[in-house]
Amino acid sequence: MAICVELRIPLFLVGKPGSSKSLAKSIISSSMQGNSSSPDHKLLRNFKQVQMFSYQCSQHSTPQSVIEVFKTAQRFQKGQDPTQYVSVVVLDEVGLAEDSPNLPLKALHPLLEDGTIGADDSDQNDHKMERV
Repeated sequence: MAICVELRIPLFLVGKPGSSKSLAKSIISSSMQGNSSSPDHKLLRNFKQVQMFSYQCSQHSTPQSVIEVFKTAQRFQKGQDPTQYVSVVVLDEVGLAEDSPNLPLKALHPLLEDGTIGADDSDQNDHKMERV
């Protein structure tokens, strides 16, 4: 996960409830603090400082709401040194957005190039994951 964040590679964490997806996100968020990382984490001091922007997906999600969280992350990133900071969009419960008549996940296609972490508890079938 840390490598994907550092290199801005989109990542989807899919697992059953209680499989530590949120814990993994929290560990990355608190540990990847660039030069401000704990001296005990010498390797992480070489990584960029991460700033996460979370969005809670639901059946009421819209493409505009998904795009807005990406725009917020982009605005933050523009004011930072890209060699020192990385903005990450976290989409929680991505599977819930599948039930939205607004098709919010269609907005992801052009946005995934800048690094995304999606987390979901549902069992996504291969067809759904390929569309994302």
